[in-house]
Amino acid sequence: MKTHLRFLPGLAVMAVLMSSCSDSSGPREITEVRELSGGDQEIRIVDSPAERFRMPSQMANGGGNTGKADSADELPFTWNTPEGWSRQTGLPMRDLSFSFGENGEGECYLSRLPGAGGGLVANVNRWRGQMGQEPLSEEEVAALPSKSLFGLEGTFIDVTGDFSGMGAAETKKDYRLLGVILTSEAGAVFVKMTGPADLVAANEANFDQFCASLQPKT
Repeated sequence: MKTHLRFLPGLAVMAVLMSSCSDSSGPREITEVRELSGGDQEIRIVDSPAERFRMPSQMANGGGNTGKADSADELPFTWNTPEGWSRQTGLPMRDLSFSFGENGEGECYLSRLPGAGGGLVANVNRWRGQMGQEPLSEEEVAALPSKSLFGLEGTFIDVTGDFSGMGAAETKKDYRLLGVILTSEAGAVFVKMTGPADLVAANEANFDQFCASLQPKT
């Protein structure tokens, strides 16, 4: 498993090398400055869990939508919108968001965070806590099923309970949460659906369709 460092074309890179000397002056510093060629723009250095997911860099590094990337052309991935879903725009911390249901009470969104995004176990248990459920151990999280996301296998979460999302004024009874999480050192990607349990059940196939349709732009 390998970590990749990516550099912009034409970026000057300074390499500092330490070499031993026979005299008593100690190590001598040699500095080389050169322009990266196209073939040097991806440098493989050390083994890392990031390679485990082989997550496309444009997907992993996004940091969430601040409301500016509302056009599909500005997002680094493509998707198919399920029938009956309406896209929402301008929502902070969401790259892509939809509502569904007669009164728009169901929602599904995609978000990205740089780095590990807090880690898989912490995020699974954060979502479970929002549904009023007890946290899982690392072993229990590792045993959760998987679901395809960007052609990779993400951890799948399915929780029913009383929902109190971040900033919610009141708890919503008999809700269901479906979610998929991809995490690595390169970044984290989340897809989360919430809504009344019967509405989510009616849209479970749409959730699978949406997740399977997500692909990074080439």
